Amino acid sequence: MSQAVTRTSPSAGNFFSRHWRGDYSLARSYWLHTVLLSSLLPAFSISALARLTNDMPARYGVAGVLGIAAFSYVAWIWGVRGCWMSAGRHVARGGRRWAEVAVKFLIVCGAISLVSSTFRASHSLREQFDIARGKQLGPPVVYQVRVDGKSILLQGGMNDGAADGLERMLQAHPAVQTVVLYSAGGWVREGKLVGDVIRRHRLNTYVEQECSSSCTLAFMAGRDRAMDPRAHIGFHTLYTVGGDDRINKSFDRKLTLDTYGKLGLPRDFIERIADTPSDQSWYPELGRLLQAGVLTRLASGGETAQLATIATSRDILEEEFKKGALFDIMARYHPKEFARMVDLAWARVQARASDAEILAVGREQVGILSRKLLPIASDASLAEFQQLVLDQAVALRGISAAACSELFYPRSRADAIAGREAPQAALPQEFANREQLVTQHLLRDADPANAGRFTLVERTRVIRKALAPLTQDELKLLSSPERRQSDPEATCDASIAYLRAVNQLPDDERKAALRVLYSRNN
Repeated sequence: MSQAVTRTSPSAGNFFSRHWRGDYSLARSYWLHTVLLSSLLPAFSISALARLTNDMPARYGVAGVLGIAAFSYVAWIWGVRGCWMSAGRHVARGGRRWAEVAVKFLIVCGAISLVSSTFRASHSLREQFDIARGKQLGPPVVYQVRVDGKSILLQGGMNDGAADGLERMLQAHPAVQTVVLYSAGGWVREGKLVGDVIRRHRLNTYVEQECSSSCTLAFMAGRDRAMDPRAHIGFHTLYTVGGDDRINKSFDRKLTLDTYGKLGLPRDFIERIADTPSDQSWYPELGRLLQAGVLTRLASGGETAQLATIATSRDILEEEFKKGALFDIMARYHPKEFARMVDLAWARVQARASDAEILAVGREQVGILSRKLLPIASDASLAEFQQLVLDQAVALRGISAAACSELFYPRSRADAIAGREAPQAALPQEFANREQLVTQHLLRDADPANAGRFTLVERTRVIRKALAPLTQDELKLLSSPERRQSDPEATCDASIAYLRAVNQLPDDERKAALRVLYSRNN
């Protein structure tokens, strides 16, 4: 008799085994055990875990999520199995048949949905398993203190430990004033932590090549923020690794708006960031970066001692120069002048000068060589050079009449050969690109056979014809250094008129005029 009681008693065994056998009522098995315990409880657990691991490396949070996910699968199997068993006994207990059918139908639909969602999330699950094992989003982080001791390069991903590594480097090198960031991003948390280190040490930030994604969170921590004109700063919506993209989308947008909002960026700028998908990047123009407060100032580039750090020998410096198309052409077509330029630049490297100071030596030597080569340039190169100078003058006239006047009449010989140091530095980058191409053509096609042979009478006749369209006041102005200095606007206008007059000469006369014009004083 005792055996019969044991077999039929609903109280036999613990809570888990009783549910597994289907001993509880269908309503309790479905709503309490299956829906609440095996479905909603894991979701609440993940939410609580996210708060607990917010300040911990990503692998801990992801490992916790995977553990909860594994538990939820076990809990679901336990819940639906017991619910199915309870549904099978529901009619025998006096329940209605439709309730049994409805619950079993919901269980089958739920199983199909679970298999489907698991299949869709397979890539995300693999990604999470990799992260739990320590995988990082970016390449390994390396630090390089520049030889002048004033800046440190942080290159690589915003990986776990990047901030701690930077802190250790700064403790060992207290003279560092600037952090040079070269990163395509990584963990949002680590980007913020790197920013905290920069902010705590009251450092400046600088970008020589690229700083994107969570790297921008570190960059925004700098007191003084600047970038090389050729560099890129990229933004996109911050995103959650793993999980369902449809669920993460609203969370990621809010995370992006809140994170950049705390950095003080304008709302429209942040909205543009949030509207940029995580698999793309938005690279605002310099003006937009300045206007939004991402940059605190414009920079001409080369502010740190990168070259002096890399070039540990003269041969290495020479190879670094040859990476530039202009200097490579100079090395091939004018090796003696190139060797002299490298010697002068090497002296600046040994003095631990900044890139800007070292490259200024190179630009100066290219300028000197270009002026020497103008008399033997090809007709095409002279015409190209003439048009560039005219376009530069017109562009500078709209910026500064003094800068325009100085383009034609520099204050010193050093200014004349300093390339883009002044006044062309005020012009858009497109002019620098054109100047590079024009100079490359000049260095390649210069040939003594191109030199013109003109008598004094021929020179005078050509110049008079070119000057004929100018007024008497313009001619007097151009011939008077005192008047040129006192009236830069009129000087600029007269010089532009002169160049335009040369361009309007018949083809043969224009070639002769350019040859005479650019062969004088060389």
